Amino acid sequence: MPTRPRMLRIQTGFWFLTMLVLISASPAFSAETILEELRNSLFESANDALRSANDQQASLLAPTYYSEGAENYRRAEAKLNKGGNIDSIRRDLERATESFVEAAEHAALAATTFELTLRARADAISAGAQKYAEDEWEDARVLFAEAALRLEKGRLERARKEGTEAELRFRDAELTAIKANLLTGTRRLLDQAEDVRAERYAPKSYSQASRLLDEAEKALNNNRYDTDKPRSLAQQANHDAQHAIYVSGLEARIDDKELSLEDVLLEWEASLRSIADLLDTPLHFDRGETEAITKIREQVAEAIADNKRLTATLADRQVQLDTLVQETASMERLSKLVARQERQKERLARVQALFNSSDAIVLRQGESIILRMIGLNFDVGSAEIKPDHTALLASLESAIAEFPEASMVIEGHTDAFGSDSDNLTLSQRRADAVAQFLLNNASVSPVNMTALGYGESHPVANNETEEGRRTNRRIDVVIYPRW
Repeated sequence: MPTRPRMLRIQTGFWFLTMLVLISASPAFSAETILEELRNSLFESANDALRSANDQQASLLAPTYYSEGAENYRRAEAKLNKGGNIDSIRRDLERATESFVEAAEHAALAATTFELTLRARADAISAGAQKYAEDEWEDARVLFAEAALRLEKGRLERARKEGTEAELRFRDAELTAIKANLLTGTRRLLDQAEDVRAERYAPKSYSQASRLLDEAEKALNNNRYDTDKPRSLAQQANHDAQHAIYVSGLEARIDDKELSLEDVLLEWEASLRSIADLLDTPLHFDRGETEAITKIREQVAEAIADNKRLTATLADRQVQLDTLVQETASMERLSKLVARQERQKERLARVQALFNSSDAIVLRQGESIILRMIGLNFDVGSAEIKPDHTALLASLESAIAEFPEASMVIEGHTDAFGSDSDNLTLSQRRADAVAQFLLNNASVSPVNMTALGYGESHPVANNETEEGRRTNRRIDVVIYPRW
């Protein structure tokens, strides 16, 4: 029986003879087609092994074996393209296949050894470290390559040590990239402010921007994965830096006699008058801006209050309409419904009278009542009920007393700063604190009360502003009355 190499030579020769016959018989079989068919046949096993090695990231984790396989693979391709000896091509491909198989097996082991390093590398790539932290990325890449070579040579302890160091370097690159994404624009604005001598012309805005940038960087150093707070700080620093540039420009023009202080004031006063015109409020600046701004604030506050009252009225009317449509089957039922709605309105009116607009908003949602306790604010990171909450909580007790035997949910909410899990825990603590206070001081059965924390998932104001975040650190009391 012929040996395997001899059988391969026989089969190859037979294959060529067959192709020659086909070429003679039909012009459809071109030399390019035959070469492609031959390549597919010869390279099938090597291609399978190469795909397996690539799936295991062998070029990264088993570079020696992978390079040997790639070199033999390229040699086989070159020989085939030049019409080289088929047996020689097969030998190169067999060596390539063996190397790729070895590379895949070794890479699987290396993936376990370097699990944390690979995770840090992936995070660095996601953060854009190759672009925004080139030096740190290159240091980490070289060190990791050395660790992979050590492991291939069986030097496990040295490989682990270098892998751990590479992990730290990748983490440094990741942090640098995150900072670049969030803070580079702010630094560029501060450089521009420095160029226009903002430290002289607008020292307060310039100093504030610098301080906020430092705080943003410290926040990233403490927790690079909570970017809400540093992003907000960086955005505010941007505004302050831009303000410093603007003020410096005005100051420089005043120094150069292009503008006077009066010109600047008249321009600002005209802007304020355009706002006041929309509110139908005349403005005068004979005593400065304080009185004028107070007038605008009062008109805006009144407009907001009117809008809230209108919104609540429209919502209440819609609820009444929906209820009427569903329950007008008979005059008797309609009569009962009207009487019930009157009782509801009276009860709601009594509840609304317990709070002013800065303490709570009373909302209807279907058959339920929401007491949005906007005055029950918590300090950042705190679930402590403060002494100045006592009067507001007393009003809340009186409101709850209007709905005997009702079930209720005490909902705790936070702003967006902090991790999702920490905020969820904090919101639960806030809800529990209010629930415990009510159980201790009001006639509420624990059977009818539930405390739930929703973290930062249900904001009612903009988390990009301090006032918005203060509003989001709130308690909502949702009452389900038995009308």
